[in-house]
Amino acid sequence: MSERFCPYCMRDLSEGEKICPVCGCGAEVSAAPHHLPTGTVLRSGNGHRFLFGTIKGEGGFGLTYIGKELGSGLLVAIKEYFPFRCQPQRLPEGQVKPGEGFGDIYAHGMRSFLSEASMLRAVCHIPSIVHVMDYFEANGTAYMVMEYLQGATLYQVMQTKERVAPEELLPKLIPLMYDLGTLHESGVLHRDIAPDNIMWMPDGSLRLLDFGCARSLEDGRSMTVVLKPGFAPIEQYQTRGQGACTDIYGLCATLYYCLTGRVPPASPERLTATFDNQPDPLVPPSQLGVVLPAQQERLLLWGLALQPSLRPGSMAELASRLEKTFGETEKREETENKKKPEDMKEMKKPAERMTEERGRQGGGLPLEESGLPELEAGNAAGEVSFPPEETGAKNRTVLQIGLVPTAAVLAGVGLLVFILFIILGNL
Repeated sequence: MSERFCPYCMRDLSEGEKICPVCGCGAEVSAAPHHLPTGTVLRSGNGHRFLFGTIKGEGGFGLTYIGKELGSGLLVAIKEYFPFRCQPQRLPEGQVKPGEGFGDIYAHGMRSFLSEASMLRAVCHIPSIVHVMDYFEANGTAYMVMEYLQGATLYQVMQTKERVAPEELLPKLIPLMYDLGTLHESGVLHRDIAPDNIMWMPDGSLRLLDFGCARSLEDGRSMTVVLKPGFAPIEQYQTRGQGACTDIYGLCATLYYCLTGRVPPASPERLTATFDNQPDPLVPPSQLGVVLPAQQERLLLWGLALQPSLRPGSMAELASRLEKTFGETEKREETENKKKPEDMKEMKKPAERMTEERGRQGGGLPLEESGLPELEAGNAAGEVSFPPEETGAKNRTVLQIGLVPTAAVLAGVGLLVFILFIILGNL
């Protein structure tokens, strides 16, 4: 490879290039005193040679660099064991030395780091989990080499939008949940699931990153991690009791954050509210304006249950139930769409029966041919309204009928007058 490279994207640079033509970053970078110098090359026990670029992230247990495997040219992410609680120091040659009095803790942590790397390499067949390619000791510390993923973490996504729509995020989450279930069945916990550890890939899939806090489910020792308030369940504030339920809480807290735009209340805060007989400060997403089917909201809140024993028994169980809600929602929408034309028909049936009844009253003829008036729309009382051309005929009929008794009365009066006239004439 070229002796010059971009420390940000690891692309080769030609002589004289000061700006990388690929990523646009400067070719020069000054590393912080506790970072491994850019350009360092380390060899693993498997014979791989790794070139280190600039730092990409820092956590409580280590530093993550972009790098390149020189034999294949493959981009990699390299996590260096660097536990800040042990007050490590970087020596000029790149060596790492723990602070005074932290030697035993540092050594114990490094053995755990390498053990976890070995476990993760054994489950590299799980698609949604970042793949561990190699691990080794050097510089008085340890390194875990992983595939380099180019995407955006959910935390980065949330910096560009207020919320992620449920219908956009939930279907993508199902494969990750099943793969996490497989990871748990293999005996490995993540213990640090949060928005900055899940990457949204360009193809739309989700990948789980940063297993620096991973631990075997069979390990009965104290599990101390650097906690992220809002995403760490209550059992992580204790020394024991962690399990698959721990990752379930972290994943559901991450989902809650993406759907609502709010970090969930810290679990100790929720516990305090419970002791004080106060309402749980965790507000359901639907009360924050999130349009989420009731079944899906119940499952989300189930995973966020404060007590571990009240959460789903496994990640696979939660994934299965959540997946079924998609089918139920689709079936319900399909049923409603199918029922709409039928409902229209049902609404027409009373009118059709009324039409038929009127047809029978009009001599079995259709309404328009029977001569009977139609009910006008909006005539709520059901009164008969005659067409304009029929109004005059109706009035004439009434007038003619009224003249008959009038003429009879007048004729009777005239006859009586005639009789009285004859009687008076004979007198």
